[in-house]
Amino acid sequence: MYHQFVNIKSRVPLPAGYSISDKKCGFELIYSVKINLDQFNSSQQQTLNKVLLRPTTQVSVVTSTGKFRVHYDTVGTHAIKYSLNELIKAIDSSYEYEVNFLKFPPPPSDNGAGGDNLYDIYVQDVYPLYGYTELETNLGAEKYSSYVVIDNNFQEPDYYTKGIDAARVTAAHELHHAIQLGNYIFRASDTYFYELTSTSMEEFVYDSINDYYAYIPSFFSNTSKVFSNYSGYSQAIWNIFLQKEFGNSILVKQWENMRSYPALLSIKKSIEDAGSTFRNEFSKFYLYNYFTKHRAVPEKYYEEGANYPLVRINYSTDFRPPVKVITGSSQPCAAQYFQVVDSISNVGGKKDTITLIIVNTNVDSALVWSTSPKTSSFTYRIVNSTDDLSYKKISNSLFGRLEVSELQNWKDHFVVNDTSAIVPVMANYSTLSFPMPFYYSKHQLVKILSPSDFGSEAQVNIYSSGMDLIHTERKRVQSFDDKLVFTWNGLDSNNSKLSTGIYFYVISDDVNTVSGKIVILND
Repeated sequence: MYHQFVNIKSRVPLPAGYSISDKKCGFELIYSVKINLDQFNSSQQQTLNKVLLRPTTQVSVVTSTGKFRVHYDTVGTHAIKYSLNELIKAIDSSYEYEVNFLKFPPPPSDNGAGGDNLYDIYVQDVYPLYGYTELETNLGAEKYSSYVVIDNNFQEPDYYTKGIDAARVTAAHELHHAIQLGNYIFRASDTYFYELTSTSMEEFVYDSINDYYAYIPSFFSNTSKVFSNYSGYSQAIWNIFLQKEFGNSILVKQWENMRSYPALLSIKKSIEDAGSTFRNEFSKFYLYNYFTKHRAVPEKYYEEGANYPLVRINYSTDFRPPVKVITGSSQPCAAQYFQVVDSISNVGGKKDTITLIIVNTNVDSALVWSTSPKTSSFTYRIVNSTDDLSYKKISNSLFGRLEVSELQNWKDHFVVNDTSAIVPVMANYSTLSFPMPFYYSKHQLVKILSPSDFGSEAQVNIYSSGMDLIHTERKRVQSFDDKLVFTWNGLDSNNSKLSTGIYFYVISDDVNTVSGKIVILND
């Protein structure tokens, strides 16, 4: 750590055998040295105290908004090699989007450091980093003033994006670190979330540059690892997913929660505040991650999904009657992908391939993973015939059931032949609604059982036997005799009673759908 830090800050060559592994943002390296300064020997501390001073530059300029001062050199090692005017525009544009549009608070004043109270950005040779944000003065409640350093060149081979475009996304990235440090909290155990958010800001501010593409493969190649155990660069897609599902406000809400809660719990609470559940949304995120490259459906999943790599399939197998059992273990807040070739289905000479996505959504276990790593076992049982209501129909000919000890912490999704997410329908419908039959003279409400993995709200559609829509309504789940149910008063959209007959319901919580029949007697 010491040698890497001195190399970045003063360009002293690294000793043999040393390298800088993180070639994106020096945020973690910088803070690790600063908060552990007393752990170095006296000679190292003396050197570190010298290089911890702010850079000295030849000239500075105030950006057009009057909120930033950019310090740079015109000649020498640190001379800026791309357009200064374009960098100034990038800094102001990043502020416009992140503060004025998204409504994040601006970074706090540094009380005159750097020559005035403007936020300071230094252009320096910091290869192989893109840049870094250095925390400076403790403002209380674990908030810090800071300044930003951005590389002066971005032309070396290690940079995925070159020149001014690299400077643009770095401005967006580092500005958000300044916002995080100055307004919310510095928490070393959650650095992945700092980087996740800052990397997503690159895409939000500069949609056409796409430096974040370089990091996605490291996440897609190993989704079975706990969500908080990545660098964060590869998970910018989490915020891209959230923005598509909920809009912009949830991006700020996550950080407001960060003041009081660790990152995963902050995410969970922000989703609940938005009216959903972590279980539903976290598992849906891994469904999104399946629809990339040639599978991409931009109008439904990632807009740029065709440019993302394919997620790695953990295990492939064949189904042969009467049963196939898949067993495994999972880290918390992680997902695994399995593919099953259906040997029964054979339409046009082609067998169905079912992709099963199993997601462990246990936040509590993920929060203690670093000190108490504990995996959870699961079994997935697939059959071709059953009347057991605990099975879901996962393809035209197969039914599946996830068997785990705490079902409330798990969720599964299905995709057939890489084209569409399968609607998991219960194996048998006849006992899912009651009373059966429903008499207008005796009963007030039809009650339809809510599956255990449904959300708290769903769309309830009622159809005639000819499949004409006769009633549609958004309903919240209710409790009845220790059961969770959706209710319907038996009336059509005009509040009229229906004729005696068989009707069908279709209920969807935007992730899952169930259907079944209702018998009505108009007596």
